[in-house]
Amino acid sequence: MKTLQLAIIVIACIVSVSVIWYFTSYDPTPVTKENNFGINALVIHSPPYMGCPTVNCQQPNYYLKINSKSNTFLLGYTICDGNSCVKQDGLAISLSVLDVLHPDYRKLPLPDNLPWKDGDSVNIQVKVPSSFIFDNASTFDSTHTPKIWVDLGKSEIVRSS
Repeated sequence: MKTLQLAIIVIACIVSVSVIWYFTSYDPTPVTKENNFGINALVIHSPPYMGCPTVNCQQPNYYLKINSKSNTFLLGYTICDGNSCVKQDGLAISLSVLDVLHPDYRKLPLPDNLPWKDGDSVNIQVKVPSSFIFDNASTFDSTHTPKIWVDLGKSEIVRSS
């Protein structure tokens, strides 16, 4: 009888923890494949020996390189290769606007110890405001603005030149 009670308690704890984990990690923000902002993003691999001015400098190996055809802010990103993911939320970074004559990108460092290699396929999703930003604002308050995840699809990790 005590074994049955102990089993019920253990199962109840596992179910409770699973339910709490699900609801605390759930993001109700909608996802779309429509890229109305013209966002371009890719993951670049920059080995540590490239561009290091000192012997003991610490630079990330991977970066998210991103820009947009219209004024918007990057509020978060999720990059997955099928086995591992990198997620960042709570950002408010103004994206560089694409200029064909003078292309400019934001380069955001990604965490170290990623198991990725040059040529690996990753899926990139970015969280942005759901409406256009019409002025050249340099700051953004995302508390009252609806947000949306834009699925940019598959991308290949490229080595920085």
